[in-house]
Amino acid sequence: MNFRLRAVKSLAVLLYVGPIFAGIGGLGPSVIAPFVVIFLVWLIVLRPEQWPATPAEWLAPSAWGAVLAQILSQTLLVSVLLAIGRGLGAMAEIPPVIGPFFPLAISFVAIPLCRSVWDANKAAMAGVFLDDEAEAAHAPRAAAQAAASVVPLLNLPDDMVDSLTTDAVEMVMSPEGAHLQLNALAAALQRPNRSHAALRRALVIWATEPEVVAGGKVTGAMAAAFEIAGRNADLLRLYLPRALALIAAFPDRVGDFPSTQQIHQVAEGGFSSGAEQDLPSDLRKDLRDGLLALAAAIERANAGQGEEAAAPELLVAT
Repeated sequence: MNFRLRAVKSLAVLLYVGPIFAGIGGLGPSVIAPFVVIFLVWLIVLRPEQWPATPAEWLAPSAWGAVLAQILSQTLLVSVLLAIGRGLGAMAEIPPVIGPFFPLAISFVAIPLCRSVWDANKAAMAGVFLDDEAEAAHAPRAAAQAAASVVPLLNLPDDMVDSLTTDAVEMVMSPEGAHLQLNALAAALQRPNRSHAALRRALVIWATEPEVVAGGKVTGAMAAAFEIAGRNADLLRLYLPRALALIAAFPDRVGDFPSTQQIHQVAEGGFSSGAEQDLPSDLRKDLRDGLLALAAAIERANAGQGEEAAAPELLVAT
């Protein structure tokens, strides 16, 4: 993906060379409009996150304002590039013999060439963007899509059978953008209008599966599962043994786990097996010990990662 990113940025130079060649050849304002069209098509193909995606979005006044801003900015850019070309042509005393077709073709060919090596939608799903501006433009839409996709899960009955709830979660939590969906669910479950007991249990199970954690494709899965479990004793008893096994098996994924501060806060704050129902002292002690053991394992994993990062410096020093 990094190679494709570098390639598309290199090929994009052709887009800007066209107006410069047009200016060198003595072409004037008559070519601004066709160049602007080419530049806008390039943006639509390579940076779709900057454009409305649905008819409803196109009807919004803010969308038309954004489109107008794009048109004006590209018009200004083409005008500047054309002026630079005319200045270079005048300095080099190049006679105005270039027709409009060749410069326009140079810019136009950047569109298929860039598209052949760069799929903006697939790259966005992998978390790769052309630049920070593209990432910032994609973030609100991706968050909104994730929030909309998890609505069916939030409507599941509280007493739904575990197997059916787990199947529903697996169907919704697609590999692409699953971390956004999980974050959306964790945020929605902070202020539930009901317990969402079956959904919480299924999410804890799904987020703590080895294939979810080991690949690192779902960022912060273990932290989100811990947040979803909250202080619920039943969910913590489900979460803790799985978390301890996973941190031991995949210490390099420690960044996806909750912080030790979060774990200590839960350990010191108490638990409940239901609304306002206190737990037996022996169960509270077992849960507290399990949380402290997990915090210690995370600290060891963090220390191990720090030692690995420092190792190259020690080798250089010797």
